[in-house]
Amino acid sequence: MSILLILFMILSLFSCSNECIPSERKIYLVTIADDFYNYNGNGRKLENVVTDQAALYLQIQTFGDIHVQSYIAQNGKRYTSSSPIYVPVDKNNIELEKNSDEAFKGFVYKPKEGEEESGWTIYDVMEYIGTLELGDDDLFILSYSGHGEKDNGALMTNASSISSQWDSLSPEDLLSRISTLGGKKLVILDSCYSGVYIPKSPLYTSDIFSSGEKEDRWMGTSYPNAIKEALFSDKDVSYPYGDIWILSSTGNSQEASDSLDGGDGPFQLCYGAFTYYLLKALGYDTDRNEAVKKESRLTVYSVYSYVRNNFPSYETQIQTPRVSNGGLDLVLR
Repeated sequence: MSILLILFMILSLFSCSNECIPSERKIYLVTIADDFYNYNGNGRKLENVVTDQAALYLQIQTFGDIHVQSYIAQNGKRYTSSSPIYVPVDKNNIELEKNSDEAFKGFVYKPKEGEEESGWTIYDVMEYIGTLELGDDDLFILSYSGHGEKDNGALMTNASSISSQWDSLSPEDLLSRISTLGGKKLVILDSCYSGVYIPKSPLYTSDIFSSGEKEDRWMGTSYPNAIKEALFSDKDVSYPYGDIWILSSTGNSQEASDSLDGGDGPFQLCYGAFTYYLLKALGYDTDRNEAVKKESRLTVYSVYSYVRNNFPSYETQIQTPRVSNGGLDLVLR
């Protein structure tokens, strides 16, 4: 038996989990959608981020007992909601009676009667996260759709037509805050340069690329040797956030596509490229734009595998979804 086969058998043990979901598990979901409306008069608005987060929220609701806090920046207005309402609209933002209508353009957040704008910032999100108290069996999910800074992948929010400033949150600040929570933690990032959040240690990521390899490969050719060195090296391989699972839409130097031209369904232009396949992996019906409750087992790595196996090969030349799983897997459903 070759050393390569042995290595992959070992890896399969790392990536599998016999964990059963406790019947009393609670899910705490924080969603962030910032479309960067009319930034500084000429910034590029992200057309699909609200739709991305709306659909993710609807699908994750089917997983069980869920507590949600949503932060929405839409067309220059900012809202915070613990019970968000999203409605399907056409290209003129006229409400549709059915999600699956051929005129479907996406979802928009619908403020409740009398609801005022919150003017939230990314720091308000972090403050809210700091108030959460999770039990050991609970699951925390943070999902972000928006811009990422080119220099360090930081999350960017709160820019407007009257200000050239924006708030940004570095990967270190985000992950250190989340690490203080109990339970299990999953971070989903559909933003440019989000691969920065994936650690370089081969024990904590499922794709390794050497400096001479492009990230549009399915797997770096250096991966088997990197795993062998990590498993049999005397060196300590440490990563401070080994209890946080991360799904990123890109490699660390790549940009994320806000829509998918040439996908496999009628509404792929209505979602971010990464989120479109993420939704399908989670069980969401992207043809009817509806959440679907399923009972089949679902883990972080099975979700990632679906995304990578179905992501159009031409699109990987632009962005390569990545995963960090701490050497183990996390059961979502």
